[in-house]
Amino acid sequence: MVLVTGASGFLGGELVKQLIAKGESVRIIKRATSDISHLQNILDKINVVEGDILDVSFLEDAFEGIEKIYHVAAVVGYDSTYYDAMYKCNIEGTANVVNIALDKGIKKLLYVSSIAAIGGKPDEWITEETKWEKTKWTAHYGITKMLAEREVWRGMQEGLEAVIVNPGIIVGYSQNDNKATMRLFQRIANGKMPVYTNGTNGFVSVEDVADICIQLMNSKTHSERFIVVGENISFKTYFEQIAKQLQVAPPKKALNKKIGYWLIALDWLLSKITKRKRGITKENFRISIENFKYSNEKIKHQLNYSFTPLETIIANVAKQIKQHERR
Repeated sequence: MVLVTGASGFLGGELVKQLIAKGESVRIIKRATSDISHLQNILDKINVVEGDILDVSFLEDAFEGIEKIYHVAAVVGYDSTYYDAMYKCNIEGTANVVNIALDKGIKKLLYVSSIAAIGGKPDEWITEETKWEKTKWTAHYGITKMLAEREVWRGMQEGLEAVIVNPGIIVGYSQNDNKATMRLFQRIANGKMPVYTNGTNGFVSVEDVADICIQLMNSKTHSERFIVVGENISFKTYFEQIAKQLQVAPPKKALNKKIGYWLIALDWLLSKITKRKRGITKENFRISIENFKYSNEKIKHQLNYSFTPLETIIANVAKQIKQHERR
């Protein structure tokens, strides 16, 4: 049996669906408050246990009878309201998973990290060998994922067979309108995204990431990390492709630093008044205006993998949105 943490999330849910489709016996860990309605159609095929990766005694029970673990659970956030939970879950939670995997003799662990954990600077090719260093573009999320990776590397040194994947910005359809991809599509569809940034970043399909995780888990590969990015494109091009598929006008104006920081201040004020989470912060804005480029040569060579073109992914998301609206 395999175990998946983070199955209530975007990637974790897709991973569970693909594992079930391949005939795997799957156990998932969910917190009592987590929504797994996206797995409703296959819940009868999943062994669900309720608990938290911060609870060591719970994990000891949850890992009984498990051979392989996909550790996907993480807190993602770019403002200070997330920091405590993010450092706790991403680092301490991963350390717990690693320790008990070692204790239980788990055959293999696959850890889903992020390109944010690799570091690197604008206008240079970022690879798995890029040296991590703190810069003005380093976000707290990236720090937590980098430190979580160190827990996994420590586990490898202690005898755990493990592999790390570093996905880029994950794109795909979700029935949950609160997922980042869906919020962006809706904003562009409703004309509420009048600006774009001039930055570039790495994008990848959620289906491709899940597929690569399964292939790496079922291979003999271990003690390595892999950047999982299909394409490096500008946010301008990304927004234009979304608008084209939704048949609406694309954002027309480039967001410069002066306007950007004004919007950050306004967003902060509105978040205080409305008690909602921040939409734009200094952390994610700084990254969005720079050109970050990630090499996917290692994973393509390792698995002879062909990534789904981003334009195809966007078209599929737009198609499913339209189908959902007609129901």
